[in-house]
Amino acid sequence: MENATKKHYKRYKPPFTWRTVTRKIFPVAVWSLLLIWTIVFLAQLLWGLVTSVKSAWGFYIDPIFFPKGKEMWQFSNYAAAFKNIRVQITNTETAGFFRMLVNSLLFAVGNAFLSVLTAALASYILAKYNRIRWVGALWAIVLITNYLPISSSTAANIKLLNDLGLFDSMLGNWLWSCGAFGAVFLMYYASWKGLSWGYAEAAFIDGAGHFRTMWQIMLPMTRTIFGVLFLMQFITLWNDYMTPLIYLPSFPTLSYGAWLLQYTTNYETADITVKIAGLLLIAFPVFVLFMCFKEKLMGSLTIGGLKG
Repeated sequence: MENATKKHYKRYKPPFTWRTVTRKIFPVAVWSLLLIWTIVFLAQLLWGLVTSVKSAWGFYIDPIFFPKGKEMWQFSNYAAAFKNIRVQITNTETAGFFRMLVNSLLFAVGNAFLSVLTAALASYILAKYNRIRWVGALWAIVLITNYLPISSSTAANIKLLNDLGLFDSMLGNWLWSCGAFGAVFLMYYASWKGLSWGYAEAAFIDGAGHFRTMWQIMLPMTRTIFGVLFLMQFITLWNDYMTPLIYLPSFPTLSYGAWLLQYTTNYETADITVKIAGLLLIAFPVFVLFMCFKEKLMGSLTIGGLKG
């Protein structure tokens, strides 16, 4: 009897469906694309590192592979790039590497932190208190402003900052970044929707108010989301040279210095190898930031505390 049952199960085959096929093919396709993208990215990074330490003659002889011969290596490219990354602010004032580094940190860290924080607070209200009528109306306004194309606002922003005395001011730029809405708002809104409201109800029973519940209980539970969004905003702002150029002309950043470096005609920085060394030098702080916080940013939400 047992042998007959085993033969029956061996002869049985599950019916063919496209769903089972896609379930097997889709993960393989996604991981294959990610692997190809990673290989291409690492290849470009390796090429940049190798090119940045080549001499100009070594690059023209072989622009792809490692230099051949000691005379083809030139580690002084980084020193030349560091020396010549400068921005002319006025006729008598220039900004060097360290000054632009400080401006970049103030611009990227301050704007990223405030934009994510205000988005977290605004999305919390709309996600957890959506039964209130005016909150529902505010959600409709948010969707309209996010998806309705509104252009030509730069001149109006400059005039507003000028009238408030906040133009060409780092503090004014920080306040201007507290828009609360946009892509960061939508991503944080989705994270709030996935977080159980039972934590807040338990806090209300223990006597906590709405603000204390949000600040001490709910917001710390999304610290991973906050960190990831902050890092994304930081990298975007670190590479943004147009916004400081328009709104902070007295605070040039390293990204603006890198943009000017590619057009310089100085004999020390005219070679492509020096320009690539300068770009890698500017990208180095972002790499250090990611390596320091990658373990925390790659973690997941800590769920616990509810007893059913």
